Amino acid sequence: MSASDWHYPRIPFTHDTFVALTRGPVAAMTLFGPRRTGKTEFLIHDLGHHAAEGYGHRVLYASFWQTSVAPLPLLIYACSEALRPRSHAERVADWLRHPPVKVRIGPDRGGPGAVEIDLATPRPERMGEDLLLLDELLGRMADAKKPALLLLDEVQELATAPGGGEIMAGLRTALDRRREGLRTVFTGSSQIGLNRMFSSRDAPLYRFAAPLTLPPLDADFVDHQLAVFHRVFQRKVDRATALAFFERFGGNPMVFQRWLTTLGQFRDLGETEAAGRTADALARDLEFDRRWLDLQPHHRAMARILAERGHDPFGASGAARFEALTGEAAPIPQTRQSYVRTLARRGLVDQWEKEWRLTDPLFEAWVRERPETEI
Repeated sequence: MSASDWHYPRIPFTHDTFVALTRGPVAAMTLFGPRRTGKTEFLIHDLGHHAAEGYGHRVLYASFWQTSVAPLPLLIYACSEALRPRSHAERVADWLRHPPVKVRIGPDRGGPGAVEIDLATPRPERMGEDLLLLDELLGRMADAKKPALLLLDEVQELATAPGGGEIMAGLRTALDRRREGLRTVFTGSSQIGLNRMFSSRDAPLYRFAAPLTLPPLDADFVDHQLAVFHRVFQRKVDRATALAFFERFGGNPMVFQRWLTTLGQFRDLGETEAAGRTADALARDLEFDRRWLDLQPHHRAMARILAERGHDPFGASGAARFEALTGEAAPIPQTRQSYVRTLARRGLVDQWEKEWRLTDPLFEAWVRERPETEI
């Protein structure tokens, strides 16, 4: 039994995405999904593994969440790694164990072709040279018969990174020139951020990629996890209780696996008690209390209204709920909209399919379960 046994493969979605990318007319896709809902796992263990190990395509993975200071050197490093004669699994394992800080591009032992890059330091004076190097490396990766897959994770961070506009423009030029040999998946946990990159007319990547949505996990995921849990820990969990916990946190796979881990570590712990302990531990780890207390009461009230998803936040039902939560008259819709924009600037809310929601499903569940008196 290994960690990979816990991975739940999204087989139909992986197959359809792979075929659309490698044989379809669109050279790029944007994949949206909330934080910690399995986007990265899908990229690495489903799509990337399927393409590399199953069909022999070269696969590049890069996460812009790791370094928003020097994204261009990060891309150069990712290209260099993808060109090395190692398996996809080996490259990903090394990347995840040792996120790059300083990297050497070129011969391993130095020499005239070697360049060392510090990923923690921006290099604006080298922007032009680095873009040319990126273009050269992408050219080496391109293969018209077996297109290389570029899996660019949390790419909305690139929009606000130093030199982000120039990097996106250079990337689009490089990809446009090699549409047959390079196919790209851009993922993001912010629809606003992705729209800013791909839907704004003045954005370098305007209309460059077709939208794709990560489908939610369902009861089959729960059944898979329970079967592995039983084999590992020799303990059965009530399926109805497991499904209820899964739904409580919006079908979040990370939370569900944390709950199972708690049950496995503490054999005498009941399922309900383990659920409470898991929720409390996640709240501490992710500092939900600090985030909540940093907000003004009117911002908390709007966050609570959005978390509940049952009211029009700027309409009459939202106004009534605001008054019930605060004991004060609700401000006009424009003022409530300004509260939501403040939450958006702090990264706490985002607009999904034209609906304002909290960006983190775990924080959303935590807010819903707060006593109303905490506003």
